[in-house]
Amino acid sequence: MNRAEGSVGVGAARGARSSGLPGLVGPILIAVVVVAGVLLVVVESSKSAWSLLGAGRGFVPEEYYHVSAFVLVLATTVGQAVGWAGGSALLFHVMTLVGVRATWTTARIAMSLVYLGLSGGPLFVYHVLYGQWLLGLPRTGLGEWLGANYPDARWLLVDAHDLVDLSPIPLGVIFLGVLWGLGEGAQRNRVLQTILALALLGTSLAVALSIGIHSTLVHIRL
Repeated sequence: MNRAEGSVGVGAARGARSSGLPGLVGPILIAVVVVAGVLLVVVESSKSAWSLLGAGRGFVPEEYYHVSAFVLVLATTVGQAVGWAGGSALLFHVMTLVGVRATWTTARIAMSLVYLGLSGGPLFVYHVLYGQWLLGLPRTGLGEWLGANYPDARWLLVDAHDLVDLSPIPLGVIFLGVLWGLGEGAQRNRVLQTILALALLGTSLAVALSIGIHSTLVHIRL
């Protein structure tokens, strides 16, 4: 790497530090609060779905399964976002080690690749492990059975199932569109950073909810 390229890399690193982690606390906190609020509404309006899953069985009383589910899904959501941050940093470091310049473009490539793995990887693995088995289950009368016995679970397990599964697509368009379509604005503009944080945590929530829905269907063996 020549001196000019090194200057570009140093400048990019300094820019990232100056815009800095402290400046990202606001967007991150906003996104966490919004996602936690959405999850709270989902869990409160589908309590019996989490009872069917048995979230927290053996650790909490049955009447608090939905509380356990909220904690577990939120922890999974935040954990995936933290994993994205760590994975992006690691991939960026590896890319610079093999000779790729430490620029904003390199950082965006790393963030995008890890994001795509986050949004599609867990669901892909889950469907590889359980997809054929789930497809082989009898679905006739599923909605009616849930409606008769667990009415507040029906909307999540049946009505919202496809919406949850497909929601990473528009969220991914927003995330990648802001990251690549608005130049270096995402490095400095707090509004854009908040949108990115919301899209990232929204994707993580969608993946966590999708896994929860599929796990419930597996658990009740319909």
